[in-house]
Amino acid sequence: MAGLRISLTELERITVQLLQASGLTEDNAAIAADVFMRATYRGVNHHDVNELPGRLAGLAAGKVKANPSITRINKFGALENYEGDNGLGELCGMFIMRRAEQLADEHGIGLCAIRNSHHLLASTPYVETAAEHGYISYIVTRGAPTMGAPGRKEKVIGTSPMGYAIPTDNDYHIMFDACLAYASNGVLAEKVAAGESVPPYWGLDSQGRATGDPAAISKGTRLPVGAHKGFGLTILGEVITGILAEGQIIDEPQAGSGLVGIPSHTAICIKADGLLGQRKFRQRTTEMADRMEARAAGLQLPGQRSARSRNEIISAGAIDLKEELVAKLNEWSGKLGIAPLC
Repeated sequence: MAGLRISLTELERITVQLLQASGLTEDNAAIAADVFMRATYRGVNHHDVNELPGRLAGLAAGKVKANPSITRINKFGALENYEGDNGLGELCGMFIMRRAEQLADEHGIGLCAIRNSHHLLASTPYVETAAEHGYISYIVTRGAPTMGAPGRKEKVIGTSPMGYAIPTDNDYHIMFDACLAYASNGVLAEKVAAGESVPPYWGLDSQGRATGDPAAISKGTRLPVGAHKGFGLTILGEVITGILAEGQIIDEPQAGSGLVGIPSHTAICIKADGLLGQRKFRQRTTEMADRMEARAAGLQLPGQRSARSRNEIISAGAIDLKEELVAKLNEWSGKLGIAPLC
């Protein structure tokens, strides 16, 4: 599909204004818009501003709270969990990451979990900001059971989307963002749109047969990376999100609504400079990266591609958006009385 060149100033302007017109306070709109922009700078065209029309629809329908009342449930030393009050994932996700930073400042490490939230897009915006503040950071999410187990066609667990970031003195942070299925729904949708096939070990069709058809996998069952290895790690993700947040697990319905798959998220931050100082810490992480690259010329480490994309997009001051997305955003602009993208 053809793209339209949109300035970053315009994209940020309309994102903030649409969110505010949907009921978010000025501060909350700025937080959520920053998450959308950071996710979009990755240049992968999913789990970013492409999700904004869906967010606006959820806000308009009252399915998501624009300004949730996030309240603490329990605290134990460096551990805290919170009630997310059915709020936007962008707000809940950034709240727990900032709170994990504060706990790390006090204890050296901080873990903050939140229940009854919504999808938080990609992991990158949250861990990226923490890395900019000097922390080792990690975030993980649980959701509806959409992934199978090795040798089984049943959907038994979520895909445990997660990400981490590690500060360095290079021109990029070591940064990883992925779910533990071979492909996210966004990637499968891209493959379908492009008419491309995928490796047959990525998933099963509705009859439980291995298939290279991404559309059939979308209707069937996605499989965990590395078979039992990915499956085992996903169980850990479910524990430190759903259970530590005191939220739902697997197919457990939400109290009151009966809905299944309500997300919980957990953020962890480590204040490494408390042990060896920020300067030495960054020197060592940079040396670690340099040693790997020296052993394999041209090696691409996690975070390098997204850093290049971010730098290129920001340097250009503009980004290509799908015509369909621009049309949807302008449709919402008309509904909410906002000037359209130009």
